[in-house]
Amino acid sequence: MNEKFQEHYGEEEIQILSIQSEAEDWEENLIFISEEINFFGNILESGKRSVNVEINTEDASYLKEQLELLNKANEIHLTTFFDYKNKLEGLKECDDVQCENFYLKDHLIFKNSLRKHFKDFRKLKVLIFKFLKVSFN
Repeated sequence: MNEKFQEHYGEEEIQILSIQSEAEDWEENLIFISEEINFFGNILESGKRSVNVEINTEDASYLKEQLELLNKANEIHLTTFFDYKNKLEGLKECDDVQCENFYLKDHLIFKNSLRKHFKDFRKLKVLIFKFLKVSFN
């Protein structure tokens, strides 16, 4: 977070800074997930041809399909995030609790959706790591 919480900041200002900080983290994570998906997809695709190791192509194909599905989900989350980020600018203009609660509710819903997405991706990465460990050992 670029701004430090100052003693003179009120609860609402701290909440806004916290939301903005989380949003920045989400953007970085979603963009990096896209890179990781491409990387793993390339490994699963090219590893079959360039490494003289016998691998289970059925498992590799399954993992590749799961990466493609997760990539589509990641693209949807990125699109939703950029819409959310634009909408978040309105939070700065709030002058009452009802307005802030509107943005907080959206934030929490999106946060839960992203948590599940990040967890799903971590699970898939574990499967890929296990597959690569077995295939290349």
